[in-house]
Amino acid sequence: MPLDNAGNTLSSARKIALNTNVQTFSDWVGSSDIDDFYSFNLTARSSIYLTLDGLSADANVRLIKDSNSNGLVEDSEVIAGSYKSGTQIDLIKQTLDAGNYFVKVYYKSGDTNYNLKIFQNVAPTSLEFKLNSTTLKPTDTLSINSAWVSDQNGVSDISKIDFRLQKADGTWLDVADATVFTADSSNANKGSFSYSLSLANFNFGNGKYTLQGIAYDQSGAKSNVVKQTFTITTATSTSTSTPTSTPTSTTVNDWFSQNLTDQQIITLARSLGADGDFSRQDMLAIFRNAQDNSVIDANEVKDLKTLVGATPFTMQDSVKWLSTQVANGASINMSAGDFESNLVGRWFLGTAAPTPVFNGTNLTYTLATGTLYGSSGEARIGDIDQGKLGDCTFLAALGATFGRQSNDAGNTSSSVIKSMITDNGDNTYTVRFYSNGEAQYVTVDRRIATSIASKRNDGVLWVALVEKAYAQWREWSTQGRPGYNLIGNGGSLDTPLKQITGKQTTYHSISVVSFSSLETALANRLAVTAARVGSDSKYIVSYHAYSITNVYTNTNGERRVVVRNPWGIDGKTQSGANDGFIDLSFDQFIDSFNYGIVVA
Repeated sequence: MPLDNAGNTLSSARKIALNTNVQTFSDWVGSSDIDDFYSFNLTARSSIYLTLDGLSADANVRLIKDSNSNGLVEDSEVIAGSYKSGTQIDLIKQTLDAGNYFVKVYYKSGDTNYNLKIFQNVAPTSLEFKLNSTTLKPTDTLSINSAWVSDQNGVSDISKIDFRLQKADGTWLDVADATVFTADSSNANKGSFSYSLSLANFNFGNGKYTLQGIAYDQSGAKSNVVKQTFTITTATSTSTSTPTSTPTSTTVNDWFSQNLTDQQIITLARSLGADGDFSRQDMLAIFRNAQDNSVIDANEVKDLKTLVGATPFTMQDSVKWLSTQVANGASINMSAGDFESNLVGRWFLGTAAPTPVFNGTNLTYTLATGTLYGSSGEARIGDIDQGKLGDCTFLAALGATFGRQSNDAGNTSSSVIKSMITDNGDNTYTVRFYSNGEAQYVTVDRRIATSIASKRNDGVLWVALVEKAYAQWREWSTQGRPGYNLIGNGGSLDTPLKQITGKQTTYHSISVVSFSSLETALANRLAVTAARVGSDSKYIVSYHAYSITNVYTNTNGERRVVVRNPWGIDGKTQSGANDGFIDLSFDQFIDSFNYGIVVA
């Protein structure tokens, strides 16, 4: 009979101390040992991730809280369970409050060894903010103060404050999130943030409104909910009898009349810029207005360049950069049709696409169906599934931006990708890349070269759209070489990491790579990729890039490194589930990745 390390009751449960590293507990259950129990304590609200794998027969797992402390498992005390049949991997992901909990692994049919893998992510806490004003006009800007949030994993672990706005009629509206946090000088686990929202974009009527905020960390764990209520009122004047006077002509003398020339652009820009901000829709409206007389005249060209260079107004970085390309591309007496298709369409609407050819083969674009992120609502590393393009270094770089995980069950998020892609709400998407540290932007529509693109499993589009945007961006930056040829025939390990993260990269030959250096890099949320040259190894394909997704020390004291193949499958000798995640000893990692690693 195998050695039984786990207790068989709640009172004899094996005590384990959770942390942010994946810990693996190997044991067995069967007809003579039907239950194994583990216990752990949480000191703060946390997300727990656990998997049960390595099975040769059917076993399942449950998460339990002994609420009445009677030492018995009652149905009402089962918080969550995973009941996959046969040898399928069981998974539980659950956010829990502070307290004592139990994990039960139990026999279903046949004796089997198992691996229980579990880790903890402490959720953000102590979210707080106040409104600068609780009475606003429909054209005012809603802003906050005294805005703080804490995270035991450090401020860098905070992904966003997800803001929603409840309208006067009770319906909810998703609005912009806060994504920039500044660590407190005396407490690195506490961060401040600012937030403002222009109400003029929404055409709100009178009534009571509520701004709701929830903090999320990189893994998706969330904080307490904060709600602040405010009132929108439209000022009305009281009618009084006044003597009749002769109207006088009034000339508006403001920034618009002082700096712009075309009267229609002056009037429209004054209206749209009343809140101090020009949105994407605002700029599109101004560009359409400039086409009023079938050509773009000298005054309109001058005014467009003045607007994008103006300092009294704010624009999102992507809107500013794209608008600058339109304004700088406009020429005097350019036809309205050329202005719309070659500039507005190209930069804002995704009407231009990479040359439809790859290594001499003509391609066809197909309008893709599906959603940007699928049911998860955000990018997952498991969505990365390389197609026929040889762009493994690019896809591995995308995968390296996700948080630490050892298999598809981890499903950590990527703040880089979240900020990289903007869904414009009109079936177009703006994607950010970096050139020598400068953020540049590409807009794509849903047309995909499906014969070569990354796979769109379950209708998830983000990988294929970003891949298309990358080909488009590279084609423009090289002045016409076909984009798919540029990205689809291999490339350096470091360049895509720079272009995706905007950071400088550092190459380390494998001879100087240590386990502690990998641990430090991932602990600091750096992106790390690796590659092999020469012949294939047992687990690793040669001349192919991989994302490094985790390092850990198992219960036997063995140092392990987890890498992910952007193919979405292991590719060589299977390592656990055939999901692209390959769990190597540190020595195997050193032997396999003889090219070395790149860190950003």
